[in-house]
Amino acid sequence: MTEQHGGIGARSIAALSAPAVPMYAMMLPVAVFLPAYYAESLGIGMTAAGTVFALGRVFDVVTDPLAGVMMDRLQHIVRRKWWLAIGAVPIALAVANLFFVAEDVSTGQLFFWLLCLYIGWTFMSVALFSWAAETSYDYHERSRVMAGIQAANSLGSVLVLLLPVGVEWFGAAGDVGELRVRTMGGLILLALPVTVFVALRYGPPSLTRHQQGSHTSFWQGVGIAVRSSALRRLLAADFAIGLSLGIGTSTAVFFIEIVLGHPGRAGTIQLASLLVGLALIPAWVAFAKRIEKHRALGIAAIVSGFGGLFALWVPAGNFALYFVGSVVLAMGIGGMQFLPRAIMADVLDHDRLESSQERAGLYYAFLTTTLKVGLGVGIALAFFLADLGGFDPSVARATGEGAQSVRYITGVSSVVLGLACLVAIWRFPLGREAQAALRRSLQS
Repeated sequence: MTEQHGGIGARSIAALSAPAVPMYAMMLPVAVFLPAYYAESLGIGMTAAGTVFALGRVFDVVTDPLAGVMMDRLQHIVRRKWWLAIGAVPIALAVANLFFVAEDVSTGQLFFWLLCLYIGWTFMSVALFSWAAETSYDYHERSRVMAGIQAANSLGSVLVLLLPVGVEWFGAAGDVGELRVRTMGGLILLALPVTVFVALRYGPPSLTRHQQGSHTSFWQGVGIAVRSSALRRLLAADFAIGLSLGIGTSTAVFFIEIVLGHPGRAGTIQLASLLVGLALIPAWVAFAKRIEKHRALGIAAIVSGFGGLFALWVPAGNFALYFVGSVVLAMGIGGMQFLPRAIMADVLDHDRLESSQERAGLYYAFLTTTLKVGLGVGIALAFFLADLGGFDPSVARATGEGAQSVRYITGVSSVVLGLACLVAIWRFPLGREAQAALRRSLQS
């Protein structure tokens, strides 16, 4: 296996990262706006909407590893990057049917199209991160590549929020929910084919030679997670991140518009938070280079948890103080979202040494699963607890009844899950020196 010399060019990283723009532009409204839109505007209800969004994620526990194993087995026929185009097809169909929906939508229709969307996103995300992991063998260069994808992630989320923010400030009050969902869907459908083409045409080459031969079976692959302490720690940390994001993002609309009393301003807060996270990505790359990636991830989780605590004490109507808390939370999220992907590339080196196989698809499928399941369970848990606390969005908008349950769910979960991520990742065994030793062993 030949080691690379020199870094990857910024243009190549930008091309590789391009599909992350529509991918994550899509996932933000799925986590933030669609659950609230279906629960309230389309009348499905809190518990039903939360359950449907979570059930789609349950299927990911099986479909993600299966997709990863399939990509690994077929890599001598279908290169990683071509799965981006394959996954884009069900995503486009799902977006058209989820974001441009009739008022008489059923829970069955919602579940079917969410499942199509999640399956397409699985193929695209596993392909993208597997390809990215194979473009560099350097410990710090991997942070730079994954940070590029995170920057595209944030850029996509910013772009998808710009139109809804315009709707919130200038649109008719009664049309805000429907208009912002449809404008987001239109942007995703326009960006998806363009960015996939850019990645396929201008993305960097994989450094890994894919050969046909013996491969790990599905159940053998699942067993890898049980035996690898490094993988277990990383997946536990990523699940805590997903759970925290799922709870926080799904309650954000209700917290801002009902608890704080600022209707139609959720998109504005989300946009400001994303801009902060995007601006701080280079700082997290530099910080990870200074203290190692897993330590930087633990600190990012604590910073984010502290920002979420603002939800517990910010007074109703005090938009400025909540804005400060959202900025602090966003400072941590900027690092929390790309560092696990950079760390997973180091875990892959250990697997290459032990198995002499290329299983990037399987490993990134595990990582994709933990994040998505965490997000889905977070949405379901938040909506269930809010319902249990007597929160009904239609009633709360008129009377404020049950609104405090949203406050406690948002604030407490943020700090508890931030601490959980810190505990899981702090003693991660593959730091800079360990990874360098792995690379020397692989070369020999």
